[in-house]
Amino acid sequence: MLRELLVATAIGAAAMCAAPAATAEPGTDYPDEPGRYATDVPGMVYDAHLTGPCTNMELFTFGRGPGGEALQCRWIPNQWPPVYTGFWQATYALQGVQDIGAPCPKPQAAAQAPDGRPLLCRGPQGWQPGFLTSADGRFFPR
Repeated sequence: MLRELLVATAIGAAAMCAAPAATAEPGTDYPDEPGRYATDVPGMVYDAHLTGPCTNMELFTFGRGPGGEALQCRWIPNQWPPVYTGFWQATYALQGVQDIGAPCPKPQAAAQAPDGRPLLCRGPQGWQPGFLTSADGRFFPR
């Protein structure tokens, strides 16, 4: 009886040791490396994280998150306590470098001017420097 108990315990221990360990971190087979995309712009930050702090709020404001999502460094008004840095926020689909006033593909799109200013598609007005400041569609020109 004791021998059978020891054998069963040994088999159970061997099975536990042979099982692969599960980890929460992505390995080398992570499906989307935050690399270069066809619509990336000069000055792009490739280690941005959604809601993480940033300081490039005026020029070259775009970045990519861990999964390749397009992010923009924006200052959030009326914060308390006051914070004097920006935060990475989700942005419209990035369309690369565009000229101011040029026609744009769709009304909800973002791009960068050759001088580094962020651009927003304003429909018939084409690409305009600036960004939306609230959910009700107020546009803040740069």
